Amino acid sequence: MSSKKKHIYRVQFKTGNRSYSLLARSIGESEMFGFVEVSDFIFEDQERLIISPEDDALRKEFAKVNFICIPHQYILRIDSLKDEQDIGVSYLKIADEQKSTKE
Repeated sequence: MSSKKKHIYRVQFKTGNRSYSLLARSIGESEMFGFVEVSDFIFEDQERLIISPEDDALRKEFAKVNFICIPHQYILRIDSLKDEQDIGVSYLKIADEQKSTKE
């Protein structure tokens, strides 16, 4: 019997004035030409005592979303992680350019 490894992907993309770093278990070519389909999102454990406001906002944004289609030109990088140990503390982040330009 072979053990089937579950991949975890970190997809970094930019849309509008926001940059996203999203973790998911599934990525692939979309049926729509020029798009990448991302699904099976991974979020922080809700059992944690402290959840960052950014993670909470994105959890709400993607709560009822089955998958997203991202245009190829918006994707900055896709990483394939070995396992959940490589994820780190933050599962999902938004970086708002307006905040970084004001500082």
